Order: sequence, then C-alpha cells, then structure tokens
Amino acid sequence: MFKDMYNRTYLDNSVLFVNAMDYAGPGVFSSWMAYYRPRFLITTTGALYILDVQNEDGLYNYRCTTRHRYTGETRQSNSARLFVSDPTNSEPGILDGFDRREVMASHRVELPCKASGHPMPKYRWLKDNSPLEPDTRFRQSVTGLLIESAQPTDSGTYVCEVWNSYGNAEVVGRLMVKQPLKAVVSPRKVKGSVGSKVSLHCSVSGSDEYELSWYRNGEIIYPGNNVRITGISRENLIMEGMAKSDGGAYQCFARKNKMSAQDFVQVILEDGTPKILSSFSEKVVNPNEPVFLVCNVKGTPPPSCTWNLDDDPVIKDSHHHPGHYETHEGHVVSQLNITHTKEVDGGVYRCTCRNSAGAVYHQARINVRGACQISSSKTTKTYTLLIFVWFPS
Repeated sequence: MFKDMYNRTYLDNSVLFVNAMDYAGPGVFSSWMAYYRPRFLITTTGALYILDVQNEDGLYNYRCTTRHRYTGETRQSNSARLFVSDPTNSEPGILDGFDRREVMASHRVELPCKASGHPMPKYRWLKDNSPLEPDTRFRQSVTGLLIESAQPTDSGTYVCEVWNSYGNAEVVGRLMVKQPLKAVVSPRKVKGSVGSKVSLHCSVSGSDEYELSWYRNGEIIYPGNNVRITGISRENLIMEGMAKSDGGAYQCFARKNKMSAQDFVQVILEDGTPKILSSFSEKVVNPNEPVFLVCNVKGTPPPSCTWNLDDDPVIKDSHHHPGHYETHEGHVVSQLNITHTKEVDGGVYRCTCRNSAGAVYHQARINVRGACQISSSKTTKTYTLLIFVWFPS
C-alpha cells in the first residue's frame, strides 16, 4: 500500500503533497502517472507536490509507480482524485517533514519541510537553534532545504519554522553526515631483518564501531606463538622472530555494515647484519690538534655503536665527545670528536656497531706526536727498545 493514496480535498491556490514512500528503500525509484504540468514536482524522496492548486487539477487520476534499481520489480499504487474547493483562511499544517536523515559526506541531501495554509505560509531554517549561516551549498527550495556536498560539520538539529497570520508550526529533525571508512596502516615503510620484531598499527576513521582484520599476502592472520593482535579494535599487529617467509604485503581491513576500507604496507625482510659504509683511517696528529672520527654503518634494525681506545671504552668528558645520528636513508653515522689532543689519546680506536642481526667493527691507529707515553689502558702493552751502535770504519 502507498501512503496518502486516497481522494483528498484541497483548497484552490494551495499546495498538495502526496507521499508514496511506504515502498521506498535503497535502489527504489518513484514516478507519478498524472497529467504533467510545470507546477508538479517530484522530490528525491518520491513525494509529489502540486503547487498553486487549480480547479483543473481535480479532473485527473493520480497514481504512483515504483521500480527497484537492481531487481527491476515494479509496484503501482491505487489511483487517487483531488477535490478542489475555494480557499479559506487557515493556520499552517505540516504536509511533509523529517525526524532524521543520514547521508554520506560529499553527497546531496534534502530536508523536507512543506506546509498547507492560507495565506501562504512563510519559512525559516535554523541549525542548532541558530539561523543558518550563508553558504552556497544550502538552498531553500519549494519542498524544503537542499544541501549540496554535505560535510560532517553540517550534522546537527535542524528546525523549519512555518507561519502565517493565523498561526505557526515547525519541523524538527536531526541530520547525520557520515564519513566513509578510511584505514591507514603505519609505519608506511617497513624494513626488518630475519629474527627481528615488526609492529604495525591500523588507524580507522569514519566510524567509532567497526570490525578489523589483518591479512598477509591475502591470507588472514591469526594470533599465535610469535604473533599478537592487540587493542580495543584489534588495531595493533605485533610479530616477533620474523622468518624470511614472513615478508610481503600486510593489509588491514575495516568493515561496518555495507562499508569497508583497507590499506596495506610492504614488509621487506633482508640481511640486517651491520655493514660499514665508510670509516676513518690511520693518521698522525700534533698535540692540541682536534681529531674527528666517523663510522657510517647500515643495518636492520638500525645498529647502535660504541667507541674504544686500546680495548677500553671511550668515556664522554670535556675532551671526548661521542655521538650519532640517523640519515634519511636509515644509515647510522657514529662519530667521535676529540679536542685538545694529548699524547695519551694516541692508540688504536675501534668503532663497534651491533643490532639483533649481528655486529661489525672497524679500527685504526691514531698517532699523537710527542714524548713517549704509556696510556692508561688495562691491556698489557709490549714495547721494543732498539739500540743502534756505530763502529768507526
């Protein structure tokens, strides 16, 4: 059955509203069988408006036909007739309104508000108890308020105030603008080594409630001995002891009702053993001359480096300044800056870099000119004394 499809009496020059939405739903279109006039309007909700009702409008039968977009099924209402009488003064009566509307962001939405009455009622729209701000996306039409490209900020309570000299009425409804689901996996670049730990996070926007699943190379991931999925919405994927076969595409799927979203990152597993790309070489310096030593190393995960002088760790003080930084390629640059060099600073310097995949080191001697000095190293040192004897010829 179709709503309001029976004979109705309307005043001359007023507005007729007939609703055929009992069978409305997703994918359903409505059309009306009547003698077409420019005064006839069909709204996006399937309602028929006849503006400035005339006596001749009562000469025809009106029937609504709906067609389902996907199945092609059609249904037709029973016919209706209009009985047009002379206008009499009356207060506004709401013909069409709304309680709640939901729309996806960037889509068009219509908030219906139409009333009968004589004299012709006037209309004013408010949002959250304030008059609507000027916006080119908002347009008041004969049938209500039309919003183009709805935004999340358009959500709120809308009031349509209607009045004439004999009374007033109003329509109050709630508009909810929903954003589509969006999933983002981070970090965006993931490089690990065999045996390392990889952690991924999936951030979902557009809804507070959703179902989330993780996939590797198209196959769903379940928690196990080396795999943990944590968080209120299962948004964290933590994998330890990565095997070579664990590399590939990792996907996060978020679903809510008919909406879904996904994102993925590529996890690359490689030989992460540290490798020295550039380093320092043996040199001779004068006392008080500054010395700057650098080890440039790569590895996965990024290695940490330490410095030794003749097997003893270099301690940071006013003359020794170790430090490091990471380049945008992920390489680690470890450096040792020695100021006011003294004879005791001479010896073999070693830069050692380690990560979970292994270790590597580089060493070279730094000689400081001056009197013979024995450094404070705990390591036993052996010195050879050479005596040259000259015999006259």
